[in-house]
Amino acid sequence: MYLLAPASPKEFINRALWFKSPEARKLQSQKKVEFGFEIKGPLKEITQAPDLFWGVHLPIELATNWYYDPSKRKSLIEEVKRVTKLRPNYAVLHGIALRWTPPAKDYIHRYFNLADTKNYQKVLQANVKLINILKNIAPLKIENGQVVDFYQQRPFSPYTCLHTGIQKFMDMIYLKKKTGVEIVLDIEHLILTLNFLNRTKNYRNIPIEKISDLTADDKKLKTIFGFILKKNYIPYLRKKISFEKVLPCFGAKYYHLTGTTQDAVFGKKILSHGPISPTNKTFRKHLKLVLAQRPEVLVLETASSGHGNAWNHLRSNETEISFENMCKILLEEL
Repeated sequence: MYLLAPASPKEFINRALWFKSPEARKLQSQKKVEFGFEIKGPLKEITQAPDLFWGVHLPIELATNWYYDPSKRKSLIEEVKRVTKLRPNYAVLHGIALRWTPPAKDYIHRYFNLADTKNYQKVLQANVKLINILKNIAPLKIENGQVVDFYQQRPFSPYTCLHTGIQKFMDMIYLKKKTGVEIVLDIEHLILTLNFLNRTKNYRNIPIEKISDLTADDKKLKTIFGFILKKNYIPYLRKKISFEKVLPCFGAKYYHLTGTTQDAVFGKKILSHGPISPTNKTFRKHLKLVLAQRPEVLVLETASSGHGNAWNHLRSNETEISFENMCKILLEEL
């Protein structure tokens, strides 16, 4: 099994030192865990490969930009081809997100679905097409996103809105079957999606308006995505589903990990990409379920204060501390 640290190309040398800490060396010798990197950031900055196992996280907006701007498709694909020549062990892709502008002030209506079934079917097939293109170029894997995201991207705002599109929930299984491409399961994204669909944590007060007259197309969409996704309604589940029950359904061997179980304290601060602590019982419970799937790669996705204003409440070395904590936890759990 591999434990990967997040890194930019400029951070390889410094972050490789993490792998020489006493806890990391003990994890390697006692549990046979190896180390490496998952690289994020603009592809143009990746000009050389680290001398370790490594993956590249393709830009989050790559699929969305490919879909909405056909004039950029050739250049986007060419840039992936260039990075692939550096021989990453894998490349991970987010799905196409539906672009829309949520209402500026209306809290509830920020969560209404404004796309119809035909739109989702069209975008879904486009996503399949892109995956099939990229899997012939790169050692591709697909990552799940989340159905809610922050209301303002820049600067970050401690409020959320609906963020539908492809590769959000159970459609990951549909895509895996259609394309043969394996899943990178982001635990935080899955938790936040379940928070919304189950109406827990920040979403307890979001109403559920149940629909009794689903069309055949609505039912087909529900089968693919795993939840009710009808135009002019807030998405919801017919029946609540737990993290424990849904995790094994994906058959994932690669995982992104953070200590987060809530996206924000609304109006106060962002909680996403939160640190990993040995005393976090919920994280331990989730990790046990992940380890039961016999994972091949675990990737830290925790943030530090240097990641931007949204994480000023964290320490400057928070990611390094989380990596050290992860080594300690794995020594106990493996």
